Amino acid sequence: MPHLCRPVRLNSINCLFISFDVLSRMTMALANPTSASHALTGMVLAAAAFALLTSVDTIFKIVALGHPAYQILFINAFFALIPILVWTFLTGGMVRLQTMRLPQHLVRGSASVMSAFAAIYAYSRLPLTDFYAIVFAGPLIVTAMSAFWLGEKVDPARWLAILVGFMGIMVVANPFDHAQMVHGSAALLGRFGALISVFCYALSTVMVRRMRQGETNMTFSFYGYLAAILISGTLLVVRGGPAVTANDIVHLSLSGVLAGISSICLMTAYHRTPVALIAPFQYTQIIWGAVAGYLIWKQVPNMHLIGGALIVAASGLFVIYREIRTKEVTD
Repeated sequence: MPHLCRPVRLNSINCLFISFDVLSRMTMALANPTSASHALTGMVLAAAAFALLTSVDTIFKIVALGHPAYQILFINAFFALIPILVWTFLTGGMVRLQTMRLPQHLVRGSASVMSAFAAIYAYSRLPLTDFYAIVFAGPLIVTAMSAFWLGEKVDPARWLAILVGFMGIMVVANPFDHAQMVHGSAALLGRFGALISVFCYALSTVMVRRMRQGETNMTFSFYGYLAAILISGTLLVVRGGPAVTANDIVHLSLSGVLAGISSICLMTAYHRTPVALIAPFQYTQIIWGAVAGYLIWKQVPNMHLIGGALIVAASGLFVIYREIRTKEVTD
């Protein structure tokens, strides 16, 4: 779809300036923190992070049809490390990347890479809003995994919310839609890819919960992208890939810088602000995704998507609310 790249080229340049503005504002905000402003700062950073992640997803969708996922991810991860390393040097130096859990970081990073591969596959077959509606199941899967893997107690109300959330995914997928059956299985395969992506994302998140003791917030960003470079770079050497145009380099390098900045924002937000105040901002992605989908691809969400997304989002928010109440009772 080469015609899609022309209107995005100007937007990419604008996004680059915006990304550096976000980084500079973030530097000023975190350089002079006060205890009263920590929660507000964290929420602003979370909102910025998820908006930037939607920009990254939009760029991935544009280039997904012309390049294999490992080629896209290699270039993206390489450029994502630039703002991460710059921020590391500005906030304490390389000592912030020291870890005693390198193997675990690489395993967690591998789960994130699998999530990215599946997401890129889904982007090529789905509107962004469809993808995000399924990704909203992330908190539900994290809760279920935490019960089985970390031994966290999950009450019946949360198990019911998880069940309702997965029913919402079925509404989004709408597998019995006659139009889908007539026009092939591309959309169903895309939704299956989205489910694999959110499952691997949840696995990575649970591993962060398990590993966070004694780790700085920057180790998760740095080693996650390092794993992405190692895995995607190996596949690129073994399997090769199509030629990369200058336009592709502009898009993917921009996506990498935005991804790096969003990772810094999100990890800092989680480090400084209660998770319950951060997690709901993930649901703003469907708004940004709908805007991008309409402006670039003229895609309009249907009623199945809107209804299913509301069910999944409500279930996820209820799970987050119950986790807060449970912690308040036990503390």
